[in-house]
Amino acid sequence: MEGKMEKTGIWDVLKEGGREDLVLTVDYAVNGRQEAGFRDLVARLDTDHTVWETLAPPVGDEAGLSPEQYLDRWLDAVRASGRDVSAVVGYCASSNFAGVIAEGVARWQEEPPKLILLDPTQVTSWTILHFGFFKVLESLRSMLSEEEIMSAQREGWEIAQANENLEDFRTGIVALYRRLGETAFERSGMRGDIGEELVAWFTAYMSYLIASGAFTGRYSTGEAVAVCSSVLEETHMEFKQELRFDVDHTELLRTDEVAVAVAELLG
Repeated sequence: MEGKMEKTGIWDVLKEGGREDLVLTVDYAVNGRQEAGFRDLVARLDTDHTVWETLAPPVGDEAGLSPEQYLDRWLDAVRASGRDVSAVVGYCASSNFAGVIAEGVARWQEEPPKLILLDPTQVTSWTILHFGFFKVLESLRSMLSEEEIMSAQREGWEIAQANENLEDFRTGIVALYRRLGETAFERSGMRGDIGEELVAWFTAYMSYLIASGAFTGRYSTGEAVAVCSSVLEETHMEFKQELRFDVDHTELLRTDEVAVAVAELLG
């Protein structure tokens, strides 16, 4: 099963446990990121669950995909596996995807899966700017001056302020990243094709976030549990329960106390 799922490029097997039912985790996984991810959480989970994590479409394949097509590729693979889903766990801006994946699974299995959302974040131009662009900008810090970084931050704020429409925001923020990247990549001596790959990755990342945003309000959180860091003051949604931890957003999935709480919720 594990080999089969890895070959599909749709789900990654984080853990093959003794239980047949699945826990589905939803995030935009990137190798080498400093922010904790579900691999960090699963390594701390005292559970025998089998855990899968969403894989985004390969860079470039996202062009022209509707939000529903993102969703269907994940749901179709889960249903084809023939395995029940006991829980869906989403993180940050991927929480919308987690919510609609849980509701999609509930349409074909008798018992709906639990829904657990870790720092569920609204998808707006402002949150994409903060949790997306600013984090990526940090990766260019060694190649740009402090003045250039601050100027890019200001321009990002201006783009967000001028474009509440997410498609318009994407156009502006990708253009800004491309311009910054060209300067940074040239200084570092990076080959042009590598630079283009990084711009293509950033474009794909923005497309993923905007697709997630399309599902805002299209799922119920009435029976869901939110697990929040100290950064997320308001969830802007009604949950059955909210658990709060005095830990930074970037460390939420790498915190032992959070892993204990999630394991208890999974049962």
